Amino acid sequence: MIGRILLVLVLLAVWLVVLMPLKAVAIAAGGAAQLGYDDVFGTVWSGRVYGLRLGGDRVRETAVSVSPLGLLTGRVAVDWRVADSGLSGDGHATIAPGRVQLENVSLTVPLGRLAETGRTGLDPRAPVFVRIAQLGLTDGRCESATGSARSDALAALAAPYDIDAPALDGMLACNGDDLELVFSGRSADMTVEGSARLRLEGYDWQVSVDTVRPELAEALALAGFEAEGETWQAQGRGVYGANR
Repeated sequence: MIGRILLVLVLLAVWLVVLMPLKAVAIAAGGAAQLGYDDVFGTVWSGRVYGLRLGGDRVRETAVSVSPLGLLTGRVAVDWRVADSGLSGDGHATIAPGRVQLENVSLTVPLGRLAETGRTGLDPRAPVFVRIAQLGLTDGRCESATGSARSDALAALAAPYDIDAPALDGMLACNGDDLELVFSGRSADMTVEGSARLRLEGYDWQVSVDTVRPELAEALALAGFEAEGETWQAQGRGVYGANR
């Protein structure tokens, strides 16, 4: 009899957690000031987060589904899906004190929401396709990462010169405490290699371009590149969403 009563109480507790307002969970976790959102609606099982701020940018709507068991253990598992202008994606996150684990993430992001494109000649609307098999962060430090990224962002820069611009493919991995993207692309007219070290507060980047087309020299110079022999190089740092 006691066992049945305990089972009923456990099931009742789980059911109450399932029906718990997502806002109550968000407030308990620190509220809007700590988590960086405008408002929250729905239950933990099916909720919406509006105006979530990520890396200085704001995501219009994020749908979340929280595993009820995680709320009882302190290790919260969340399936999420984002929807915004040009931004879409989904994935799975496991959140514990000081620790975030992302898995099976698929994102399509406009370049302009990731990096400043002002004088580069790159189209800020060009999509960047990101796939993350897994990414583990502890207190903001990269512990493990496996993923890739791809973009045709160079097409806008090369189009006025009728130049064959390569697609850029990159791999994500930890480099020290930072998440690093190492990318490259090659076509008949140019070869591009570069990297970006990604942190919560911003990123550092460096790019080198080799080209046999002299008409690209002006465009590269205007974009801030400097010639070193036949190679054009540039480097810098930035913050996410600087174009918005």
